[in-house]
Amino acid sequence: MSKNLSGRSVYPNLVAVIILCSLGIIIYSNTFQSPFQFDDDVFVRNLSLRDLSNIGAIWNYWASRFITFFTFALNYHFGRIDVFGYHLVNLVIHLGSAIAVFWLIRLILSTPAMKGDKLAGHTDLIAFFGALIFVSHPIQTESVTYIFQRSTSLAGFFYLFSLCLYIKSRLLVADGDPLSKWGYSYSSSLLLAVFAMLTKENAVTLPLMIILCEFCFFKTDKRIKWRYVLPFLVILPIIPILLFSTKPVISSDMGRMVAPTTYLDPYYFLTQFRAMITYIRLSFIPINQNLDYDYPLIKTPFDPSALASILALVIILLAAVKLFKKHRLISFSIFWFFLTILPESSLIHLKKDFIFEHWLYLPVFGYSLFIVSAAYYLLGKNSFKLMVSALIAIVACYSVLTYNRNLVWKDELTLWNDAVLKSPNKARPYLNRGNVCAEKGDFYQAISDFNKAIEINPRFAEAYNNRGGVYAKKGNLDQAISDYNRAIEINPDYAEVYSNRGSAYAKKGSLNQAMPDYNKAIEINPDYAEVYYNRGNAYLKEGSFDQAISDYSRAIKIDPQFVEVYYNRGNAYLKKDSLDQAISDFNKAIKIDPGHAKAYSNRGLSYFLKRDYGRAWEDVHKAESLGVTISPKFLEALKRASGRER
Repeated sequence: MSKNLSGRSVYPNLVAVIILCSLGIIIYSNTFQSPFQFDDDVFVRNLSLRDLSNIGAIWNYWASRFITFFTFALNYHFGRIDVFGYHLVNLVIHLGSAIAVFWLIRLILSTPAMKGDKLAGHTDLIAFFGALIFVSHPIQTESVTYIFQRSTSLAGFFYLFSLCLYIKSRLLVADGDPLSKWGYSYSSSLLLAVFAMLTKENAVTLPLMIILCEFCFFKTDKRIKWRYVLPFLVILPIIPILLFSTKPVISSDMGRMVAPTTYLDPYYFLTQFRAMITYIRLSFIPINQNLDYDYPLIKTPFDPSALASILALVIILLAAVKLFKKHRLISFSIFWFFLTILPESSLIHLKKDFIFEHWLYLPVFGYSLFIVSAAYYLLGKNSFKLMVSALIAIVACYSVLTYNRNLVWKDELTLWNDAVLKSPNKARPYLNRGNVCAEKGDFYQAISDFNKAIEINPRFAEAYNNRGGVYAKKGNLDQAISDYNRAIEINPDYAEVYSNRGSAYAKKGSLNQAMPDYNKAIEINPDYAEVYYNRGNAYLKEGSFDQAISDYSRAIKIDPQFVEVYYNRGNAYLKKDSLDQAISDFNKAIKIDPGHAKAYSNRGLSYFLKRDYGRAWEDVHKAESLGVTISPKFLEALKRASGRER
């Protein structure tokens, strides 16, 4: 077992780890059936995740988050879209990160710069409470319960363990251990750093954090030992290279997450000063949490809130510098907080949004370290019991808040009701609540929400498109087409709208107007499976079976799990009297969706035409058991042909 210079073990205590994990499981126990939310459909619909062996497809999907999406591919391979498995993995990652926090604090308190500090005499307790605050903090719910944000927690997992192994290797060097011993930890740290950079882009700060650790905890003379840092600086360009040399195939689906271009935005920069203050407030007082903050853009450096925020941040950073000699751990925790938030709150405008809670996943470690070290210096020296009581109270309070916050994530409606309540003047929460209501068949509320979204943002193309979709479902095709026209006017490159408008024209019987829209959608996005499906349906309707089959085949090539395409291609083959091919497609539809009643019904018809009456009866019975009404004429013909009663 590895020990520090004083001979103490630097590994986490097993009992403490069990308590830590137990707390995490309890406070997240109400999340395992929470549905996919918000951007989760980006990977739910991700065809690259459906073939675990196709590593290249997963890489091309989003290279700088390859490891994240590989874990999603594993989830899909073993559990398809059962949310339990996704939530379980997310929680395991979070618990692993909390263990890394425990270990990292122990290691930090074992470094040459800290071993003489009075804090080091209470290493186990300080590390334990730091990890408890990290695992229980309510702000972490967005990185754990929100499945897509696994990228954030998993990157944090690799980031923290990479630092643990780096510091461990440096302690082994200080102990005079041979290369074979410290080199293993060092090389493992470097490998995990690469993993972090292939998990999420915010890991770009890891080499800088290595330098900060060297400066704070290992610089015993006037120089940093750069030979240990240099390999981490060599891997620093990984993320910029991936960002500029690869283009995610989901770029058309990332509109809600990423701005059209990455650019330097001084207004965004000014707004981030105020956002930093909000992050600090959320760390200390995590109340009124919100998935979709309505954060105003600051457009002048003389804005009072911007000036006040800048002044507050300067004071905090100056205090961190001032405290460095006497309270090094507090200074480090402040520097950690700001360094880890920097990639997502800076001059570079990467997002459409100014603030998200999941951006605080790694910074919360700095906050946790700050709280436990400040509690020791303020309370522990005079009353150790008071310090422990205060920390227990904080953990208990955070645990209750986390459990309650997870209740908001129990379904999409509760989540977006909460967001609408807290951001009543922002269009997107209304859009997303409208989408949920539309899926549930509450068209009145859906249209009301889309109307409100459009009222707030008259150029919200997605709101017009989605309202058009509800009108189409209600049979109001002219109103639907009007909304689609407006969406196209706002965004002429919106492939989904062309496809939807084409379908509306097709329902009206205007195939000559539908086809140009389908063609335009395919021109904009050649890998859009649904538009091939829709155009295939139009060809099927007009009796162009070969063209329909061609479009269905293209859709299947793009999305091999698109069940309705197999069903409709089967219908096209059935109309061509290609019965074996029709049965094959109905078989595939039933394999994907064993409850597809119409596939059983039409497969039964195919068997009837092949004079395989036994199988025809089996499918008829199955279709009826699933709620399909079989044509009396077909039943009578089957009865006569088979020579038996039902």
